[in-house]
Amino acid sequence: MEKKESQDMLEHNAEQLPNTYAQEENIPRLQLDMFSMLDGHRGLTQVGKRYSNSITIIDLMPRFYRGIGSRIPISKAGSSKKSAKFENRFRFRGEECICTVSPAIIEDKDPKNKETIEYLAFPSSAEELIEKVIFMIASTQGVAKQTIGGNTRYVVTFSLYQIKQYLKEMKSDKSYKQIKQSLLIIRDSSTRISKNNGDRWVEITKDVWADSVIEVSGNGRGRDKCCIAFSDFVVEEILNVEYRQVVFSRYASNSKTFTRYLDLYLSNMWINANINQREGISLQTIMESYGKRDKSMITKRRDMREGLKELTDRGVIKFVPSADSCINEDGEEDFIYYIEPTDEFVEEMIKANAKKKGLKVLNSEIINGTRANLPKKISPIYSL
Repeated sequence: MEKKESQDMLEHNAEQLPNTYAQEENIPRLQLDMFSMLDGHRGLTQVGKRYSNSITIIDLMPRFYRGIGSRIPISKAGSSKKSAKFENRFRFRGEECICTVSPAIIEDKDPKNKETIEYLAFPSSAEELIEKVIFMIASTQGVAKQTIGGNTRYVVTFSLYQIKQYLKEMKSDKSYKQIKQSLLIIRDSSTRISKNNGDRWVEITKDVWADSVIEVSGNGRGRDKCCIAFSDFVVEEILNVEYRQVVFSRYASNSKTFTRYLDLYLSNMWINANINQREGISLQTIMESYGKRDKSMITKRRDMREGLKELTDRGVIKFVPSADSCINEDGEEDFIYYIEPTDEFVEEMIKANAKKKGLKVLNSEIINGTRANLPKKISPIYSL
């Protein structure tokens, strides 16, 4: 089976709706409120599943540095510091794309002599996890409008204490200093996505975040209040309902970075999952979108099997399948894994599909001017 055929099995063909970002103020506000219309429990200590929203193109693009070497002392970068970047090629919805990431500049202590030096810092797995926590907070607490640096933005407000507590839940404890550094890297690094338009490459997306404010003040749980602003690109994705409900409490607590990614990949792409029905996933396709395109096949297959094993333990798939060898459309060796969903995963996908369909209907009503308010309460099985 070719890679394209395997990818098409799980392809998400999202309906495109008009962008309303420039419409009158109350309409985008109402649509952004829809971003927090989730099922399940929201409190940190409540028993049950915690949900979040996943913006597919953001969560599946290879924009995080995988492996060792995400930070480079500027003194060692030399003349290349202005052009420092990494690029990953991948396919999204059948189109060839390039993700280009430029680093942030941060200050930190040299581990050898403890002197403070400047580093070029690429967003890595640590920043990825913190970003997912921020999106979960935005999905549960909502998004507010605020002026930052003279610009009106839609922002997520939180404290460093909140981030730290959620990371502890995921068995990933970080110091306040590490969290602050990650927030700076998230904000100041730059991401560009381009797609092949036949005879030329065209930029289609930009950064995820626009700006942030960190207030080092307060005491106890209220200390270090922060806010970080969505970029216009992210706001447009939200307004066009290009997001899906996902089980945050499951994927974020997976022990390995790749397993978290694989869980999110399946939650976004396997929208037609059915009981007792197997679907094929391409090793090369997933590793490209994860950011491990250039790793050895041995490493890729090892990581895939470990990820599938953990997803089996977590109740996403029923068993770890063997892999079928093939040659994909690029003439590369590939392996297809025919996975079978658990009843619980199928139930979650049905619920997420109904939620997205209902939000699309609400979105159309808002655009057409036939709805002025959102439903006050959404039950876990109500499709809107």
